[in-house]
Amino acid sequence: MDTLRKGGHEHDHPHAPAEAPFVDAGPTQGPPEALILDIGGDIGALILYAEESCLGMEIDLTPVGAPRSHHVHTMIRRRRAVNREFIAGVYPELVEGTYTVWGIDGHPLGEVSVQGGHVSEFRSGNCRSYEKCGSA
Repeated sequence: MDTLRKGGHEHDHPHAPAEAPFVDAGPTQGPPEALILDIGGDIGALILYAEESCLGMEIDLTPVGAPRSHHVHTMIRRRRAVNREFIAGVYPELVEGTYTVWGIDGHPLGEVSVQGGHVSEFRSGNCRSYEKCGSA
């Protein structure tokens, strides 16, 4: 597999072409999804909520102050919980600390604190930074 360079990061897995629409019908029937989070001690987790326009996108996290090349990422997907659906990315195992959340436009969306043994939440909206959109 070739190493791809996209949006300022390198990794060894393919990306869909930017023009290809992502279709994620998600789980619309049946029981809620089960997520396994490996948390405890100094390990926490993060649920990153997003708008439907973010489906299929990868959202990067880096420890605050670390270069963007030291990122972890996850895909934004449609999820099913008891009596509702939502759109989110799940980071099931993060070392306790403060992380920069990167928008798909390459600018930071904000920071989120992750505590060991806990699940943190972050609302990313349309996955683009306010800097790029021109609003505050």
